[in-house]
Amino acid sequence: MQIGAITITTTAEKPSRTPVGRQPVRWYQYLKWGDWVLYALIGLLAAVMFALAPGRLASPGTGAVLERGGEVILTLSAADLAASGSADVVSGAYHYHLVYTDGRIRFAEADCPDKICVRTGWISRPGQIAACVPGDLILKLTGTGDPDQTDDVDVIVR
Repeated sequence: MQIGAITITTTAEKPSRTPVGRQPVRWYQYLKWGDWVLYALIGLLAAVMFALAPGRLASPGTGAVLERGGEVILTLSAADLAASGSADVVSGAYHYHLVYTDGRIRFAEADCPDKICVRTGWISRPGQIAACVPGDLILKLTGTGDPDQTDDVDVIVR
């Protein structure tokens, strides 16, 4: 009911919040063709960067170094890693069994309390590590099999 400039409505006559016949606006209706090209290029660039991420295309490790407290206790060359084999190591009160084959290596068994080193699984690319904190062991795959490679400078900050 309308009285002059005042409209009085009852609960049965509530006005609609959206005008009749109007559809909700979708955000993609406002994009131009250049926007779509830009989004496609960004997606393509992200896919290429993911595919070429460091380590994804790296060659298999060519050597392994096992360190205890910074001291090298075991070095395996590329030929050793290519052949199947195993090694037993004692560090402190803990015993470890390493298994290597096809250029990869892992802690197969350990009697340390948390066994994170065993759960790490196989490592096969240069730069990957498996560590056991209770036994103070770090197993690294190197790019050359040379234990001196780990002493190279990574970054110089001035």
